[in-house]
Amino acid sequence: MEEVHGQCSCGAIGYKFSAKSLIAYQCHCSICRKATGSAFSTTLLVPERAFTWLRGEKGISSYAKENGYKVNFCSCCGSPVPNKFRDFSLLCVPVGSIDGAPHIDVAVQLYLGSRAQWDSDTLTGRQFHEMPRLDEVLEFLGVHGQR
Repeated sequence: MEEVHGQCSCGAIGYKFSAKSLIAYQCHCSICRKATGSAFSTTLLVPERAFTWLRGEKGISSYAKENGYKVNFCSCCGSPVPNKFRDFSLLCVPVGSIDGAPHIDVAVQLYLGSRAQWDSDTLTGRQFHEMPRLDEVLEFLGVHGQR
């Protein structure tokens, strides 16, 4: 059993959970793209009994749609944090909020029919292991010196 810790960007909200394995799904729907500001969301489902809030639970804000979609986020920094999965005894844990680099398997891809046209399985464009100099990035993007 592995103990996993996570938190929001500012650290005000923290949690932990235990799991035998970390198996996630990725959702490519337009709602998840807007919520994450990215091509998709990556989420683990964790049993409530294995999950504990460590701090900041009162600092959580929520947004829900009639279709059942819900997201919790830190009221201070806006980072997505875990939320209850509908009426199941499960929590949705946004993988990006997990500390460290545990091994996570993505087992399911959802809403590929509404996948963003710029989202591709193959990596294209310039690729960097770490962040290069900012002027290099701006040059690659064609926005030289636009302050």
